Amino acid sequence: MDSRLLATLNAQASNTRDPVLWARAVCRAASHFARHGMTREALKSIGVVRAQFGNELHHEVASWLMLAEGVLHFFQVQPRESYDRIRRAYGLAVALQTESALPSCAAWMAHFEFNECMYDKMISHLSEALTLAKPDDHQARARASLVLADAFQLAGRYDLARPWYEETRQRAAAEGDEATLSAMLYNVAAFRAANVRLADTFGLEMTKEAHRAKMEAASSVNYDFAIETQGLEFLTKMLRGLIATIQKEYKLAFDIFISIDMTNIPKRMLGPIYADLAWCCVNLGDLDKGWQFAQQASNSLSDISEADDRAYVSSRISETAAFCHRHEDASAFREAAMRSFETHHSFQEKLLEQLNSIRLK
Repeated sequence: MDSRLLATLNAQASNTRDPVLWARAVCRAASHFARHGMTREALKSIGVVRAQFGNELHHEVASWLMLAEGVLHFFQVQPRESYDRIRRAYGLAVALQTESALPSCAAWMAHFEFNECMYDKMISHLSEALTLAKPDDHQARARASLVLADAFQLAGRYDLARPWYEETRQRAAAEGDEATLSAMLYNVAAFRAANVRLADTFGLEMTKEAHRAKMEAASSVNYDFAIETQGLEFLTKMLRGLIATIQKEYKLAFDIFISIDMTNIPKRMLGPIYADLAWCCVNLGDLDKGWQFAQQASNSLSDISEADDRAYVSSRISETAAFCHRHEDASAFREAAMRSFETHHSFQEKLLEQLNSIRLK
C-alpha cells in the first residue's frame, strides 16, 4: 500500500524506543488500514500492540488502541461496537487527561454522532476537538473539520461548509491522509446529489447542480480507484446509482442498486435504495416490480431518522404510486412527503443555530 501517512507512521514506530510513542504510531496505522477497508492488516496491528502490553496497558496506549478498534468496527458497519469502543477511548482520555488522544477521540465521537443524528452531543464534541487540538494535530482537526463541513451541508449552507472542506483537505494533505481526502470527496458529491434528487421529486429544476454532482461523483470514484481503497464500498455504489438516477439512466441505476448487499448496510439507508429501485422499475416499464420495491421502501420509513430522507422516500413512493395508478396512495405519500420536507427545513434552522455556537479555539 503506497501511502505517505503509513510510511510516516511506520518510520515513527521504527525510530523510537519509547513504547508509548511506538504504540501510538501502530494504532494510528491500524486506523489507517481500517479506513481503507484493509481489515486483516488493521487487526494485525491491533494484535501486535495488545501482545506487547498484555494486561498492563499504559493509559495513553489504551485510548489509542480502543480508538483504533472503534474505527475498525465503524468501517465493518458495526455501529454499536464502534460507538462503545470510541466512547471508552474518549472516556479514558478525559478521565486521565490524555492530551495526545483526547482531540482525536472527541472528533470521532462527533463523527459517529453526526451519522446517528445525535446532534447535541456532536456539537459538544466538535467544540472540544477544535478547542483542544494542537495546531499541528492534523488528524483531529481534519476529522472535526470534515464533520463540521458535513453538518453545515446538512443545514443547507454549502457556503459555510466549503471553508471547512478546504480545511479538511489541507490537514489531510499535510500528512498524506488519503482516506480522509476520499471521505471528503465522497461527502461533497453525495450531499449535492441527494439535494438534487430531493428537489427532482418536488418538481424543482436543478440542471447545473446535477451536472456538478456528476463531476464531483466522478472525482470521488476516480480518486478511490487511484488509492485502491475498499472502505465502505457500498457507499460508492449508492453514489453511482444516485447519479445514474439523476441522469435518468434507469437501467444502469437499477443494475448498480440491485448489486448492493442489503444485509450489510445500516437499516436507515435501505429506504432510499428501495425507493430508487422502485422509480427505476416504473420508468423501465415494470410497474409490478416497481410497486413491490415501493412497498419495501414504505416499510423502511420507520428506520429513517432524517426528515429529508423521509421526505425523499415518501415523495418517490408517491410518484411510483401515480405511475401504477394508485391515486390514493400517491396522494397520501405526497402529503407525508410535504410534512417531512417542512420538518426538515425547521431542523435545518435549528442545526445552523447550534453550529454557529461552536467554539473554534
